[in-house]
Amino acid sequence: MASIPNEETKTDGRSPELAQVEDDIARTRERVSRSVLALRQAMADRADWREWVRRRPGLFLAAAFTVGLIWGSRPGRRAPRR
Repeated sequence: MASIPNEETKTDGRSPELAQVEDDIARTRERVSRSVLALRQAMADRADWREWVRRRPGLFLAAAFTVGLIWGSRPGRRAPRR
């Protein structure tokens, strides 16, 4: 039996309460989607080593110098003398 539309139903047959809930769900889904994209971008920025170097170039220069100094001063394998 077909339902007869009254003042409580919209033209597409949904009740106003159902339409409101569906609209709320759609808005919430959109907000969650934007939040996930923002979080993904923030995590990519934090994991990018180039960004770390850009923010603290002196620290990385000092670290590279220190590693080079340690690496260069360690006793290496030398060819045996004949």
